[in-house]
Amino acid sequence: MSLRAVLVDDEPLAREGLRSLLSEIPGIEIIAECANGYEACAAIVEHRPDVLFLDIAMPELDGFATLERLEPEDVPPAIVFVTGYDAHALRAFEARALDYILKPVSPERLAGAVERASQRLREAQALRDAIERESGMPGAGTQLERLIVRDHTGTTVVPIDDIEWIEAATYYVSLHRRNKSDDRQLLLRERMHVLESRLDPGTFFRTHRSAIVRLDAIRTIGGKSSYEYHVVLASGALAPLSRDRRARLESLLKNVQTVETDDVSK
Repeated sequence: MSLRAVLVDDEPLAREGLRSLLSEIPGIEIIAECANGYEACAAIVEHRPDVLFLDIAMPELDGFATLERLEPEDVPPAIVFVTGYDAHALRAFEARALDYILKPVSPERLAGAVERASQRLREAQALRDAIERESGMPGAGTQLERLIVRDHTGTTVVPIDDIEWIEAATYYVSLHRRNKSDDRQLLLRERMHVLESRLDPGTFFRTHRSAIVRLDAIRTIGGKSSYEYHVVLASGALAPLSRDRRARLESLLKNVQTVETDDVSK
C-alpha cells in the first residue's frame, strides 16, 4: 500500500526538489502540494494523508501554527519537518514529529524518513484496530455524566467526576482519572471537539487542542518559554496550555480557586 503524502513549502523550487526526490522512492504517492499553512490545513482535512512533509519558516502561518490549527484527529500519523534551520528541532519533536530533515535534503535521509513513516502508519492502523469500539456516548445535546470504555478486558464505566484531564492523540483520547488506585490506560475513540461540547464548561476547559482539563484540579500555570505553557494538576501531571488560551483560563480560574502563575513571557 502506498503512503499518501502532502508537501507544504512556500518556495516552489523547494517543493519541486522534494517532489523529485520522493518520486525516486517506491511506495509513496503525492496527493497534494501546498504553498502555505492555510492551504495545507484544507488539503489535510480533505485528503487525510498518511504523511505530511512540512516546512517550518513560512509567512503568516508557520509549520507549528499549521499543526495548531488542526483538530488532533486530523493530524496525519507521520509528520516530517523539512527545513533550512536546525534551531527548531527540539520543538519539532515536542510536536510529535516523526523526523526533522535539514535542507538541502539528502536522498538517503529522505528514504529513511519514508520508511519510518511506513512503520508509523502500520502502528497507527494496529492501534485503530485495537481500540475500535462503541464510545458509549449519549445522544447529542446531552451533557455527559459518564463515559463507557470497551476493550479486550471488558467494559469500564468512567464517571465524569473521576476524570482529571483528557488527552488527545490521532485516533483516540486517553482518559486520565483522579483515582490513582487504578492506573490502567483508558482509550476512547471519540473526537475532542465532541467531548468538549458535551462537558460542563464550568468544570472543564480545553487548554490546548490536545487537552481538556478539570478546572478545580489545576494547581499551577507555568511554562518553559513564551510559546510553550502548561498547567500542573493535582496529581502532578502536566497538561499543555496554548498561549492564546491562557488569558481565558486565568479568568475562569478566578471563580474556581487561587492558582500559582509562573510568568515566563510577560
